[in-house]
Amino acid sequence: MKRFFVAIALFSAVYGACAGPKKHVAPYAVSGGQELPRTVFVSYRDLQDAILNDFDSSQYYVGLNGEWSFRLFASEDALPEQLAGNMEALEQLVKGWKTVTLPGAWELDGHGGEGAAVFASRAYDFAETERQVRPPHLPGKTPVAVYVRKFTVPFDLFDKAHFLHIGAAKAGVKVYVNGKEVGFSRKDSKNPVEFDVTKYVNEGRNWVAVVVPQFTEASYLEGWQDWRLSGINRDVFLFAQPKIRMRDYLVQTTLDPTYTNGLLETAMLLKTQLLNPFPVTVYYDLYDPQGKLVNSNFRDVEVGMRVEDTVRFTASIPNVAKWTAEQPNLYTILYRIKREGRFTEYVACRVGFRTVETEGERFLINGEPVVFKGVNLAEHMPQTGNVVDTAQMRRMLTEMKFSGVNAVRTDGYPMPYSFYQLCDELGFYVCDVADIDAWGLGTNLNKGGTISNDPAWREAYLARIDAMYERNKNHPSVVMWSLGDRSGNGYNMYQGYLMLKSKERTRPVVYNGAAKEWNTDVYCPDYPESAENGSGRPLIPSRTTFDPVWWTTPGLQGAFLERWNDMSLSASVPGGKFILSDDYERTSAAGGKVGLEAMSQNERLRALFANVAITQVDASKGIYEFENRLQFTDLEEFTVSYRLMNGSKVVREGIVSVSAAPGESVQVQLPGTGSVGKGRKLTVTVGNIARAEF
Repeated sequence: MKRFFVAIALFSAVYGACAGPKKHVAPYAVSGGQELPRTVFVSYRDLQDAILNDFDSSQYYVGLNGEWSFRLFASEDALPEQLAGNMEALEQLVKGWKTVTLPGAWELDGHGGEGAAVFASRAYDFAETERQVRPPHLPGKTPVAVYVRKFTVPFDLFDKAHFLHIGAAKAGVKVYVNGKEVGFSRKDSKNPVEFDVTKYVNEGRNWVAVVVPQFTEASYLEGWQDWRLSGINRDVFLFAQPKIRMRDYLVQTTLDPTYTNGLLETAMLLKTQLLNPFPVTVYYDLYDPQGKLVNSNFRDVEVGMRVEDTVRFTASIPNVAKWTAEQPNLYTILYRIKREGRFTEYVACRVGFRTVETEGERFLINGEPVVFKGVNLAEHMPQTGNVVDTAQMRRMLTEMKFSGVNAVRTDGYPMPYSFYQLCDELGFYVCDVADIDAWGLGTNLNKGGTISNDPAWREAYLARIDAMYERNKNHPSVVMWSLGDRSGNGYNMYQGYLMLKSKERTRPVVYNGAAKEWNTDVYCPDYPESAENGSGRPLIPSRTTFDPVWWTTPGLQGAFLERWNDMSLSASVPGGKFILSDDYERTSAAGGKVGLEAMSQNERLRALFANVAITQVDASKGIYEFENRLQFTDLEEFTVSYRLMNGSKVVREGIVSVSAAPGESVQVQLPGTGSVGKGRKLTVTVGNIARAEF
């Protein structure tokens, strides 16, 4: 069993394999004034709210989604001087500006923006011809958007530390608060950026301005096969914390060699913004899936002035309820900080005990080989483009679960933080992909042949890989880390692999662009021509067309199919919709169709992936057969319900007991379902894993 805390410099700002002086001049400044990446969380004032972990219930949280004043400028040179002026000047500036609703893409109708929506695969939408593609240079002027709004800091929070969180912005941000420049980031358009705004805010009314360029030098790393939409497309909020606070936490919840008992290793990173050292007591409490306290501990520590301290705990938890995609059992860890006799901060997270290992050509979860019934998932909805809220994400993942999907590969970039929470809860194995897609530059393996093998881009690559890891490291659903997507291989990918391996002691690090080179723990090619392996590592393709061989051949462990999503764009766009071909030809796509098959509409997938096959045996008597196609779980673990409708009238509904071990079938009678004639509709549901209609 691999152990976690082995000479690890926890949460270090220095990238593991990257210490020492820089030998190459970076093509652009990645960020300035930005907080180090961390787990997404907010603090609470009491235990009950922390356990619920609903951001809106935190008194330390101020949501900034909604209406913002907005204007699009032709270039950065055209930005108004008032952005760096006083509040009165800024208030006068935005009078008469349009308003937009965030999150949102400025190209879409109703969001006050301008410009066309472009769908591209390999080509870069900032270029008109391939000759203009010369990283890091951008051809011509880049449009720049400015978002402005007021916010209020309540009196009882003014003595706290304050931070601004921007969930994602394409293609970068520069932030002003009350006319003062706070910082900027060109690090990553698909991970959060956070800024410490403590010294910039006033009690009561404040102004924030966010400048978002449509393209930056970093856009060469974001050639996703997707609609290239601009703006702020994830949540924006302000949060406060005590001056002695938890900056981040790390949880490692694995199993002992018998796969019976849980091994808990957790670390709290404490930071103070006070001038003098102060003693505090830090606690953690572990609650099981039923809410019972099963373990706790505390430690006294003196937090030094303006520095960070790491407090570690370890424990063995007997007979844990294990986490798998079939049985996503979640425990809750509650962290508490006490200062001067009272608790000043509560933070909670949900974790799952499970072990991820590779053993030769086998990929193991809790010591057992699993079959990945996987799909690639993009952050896209036809009606809203690249804005997908939590409710939409839940509906999409729930439908995937009913269709038998048990694994998700993020399609070229990390997803919103709510996606990982839902995968933990619903039960999905996640391959998390860093926001690096330079497919449009080719895959030449010679030095400098691509930016993946150009050492000058090393800092940009490592920043994106590190941001993915630090935000999502505590989620049990994440079972693989991917260095990026089909961007060639070379020095920067080697360095990214070494950095992740220095931080991550359990989960495999993978990369489809590595082929069978050393910097991938799983052989995961795109669209392999055969199922032959020979790599000495597990074979799990990153993308494949629908071919049952991956899920029906003994010894194979599945694959990730092409996109689950319908990638059409039904929203109206004032500037029009266009498809950009790989040779830089633009054609109109007025209907928003892009010609990609959506696996969500593939009935062959549903038949092959079904967790439970439910068939009629004798409809007149209401007898149905249940075939358990799960790997590890008896159907008795799930509630089986049925509802018989005749038109809009409920004729009969109920719950039946079904017991069938994996691979077994059983016939069950559904009482009262055999006597209704034409017009009837019977729906049978097995927990959240299977659904059938007759």
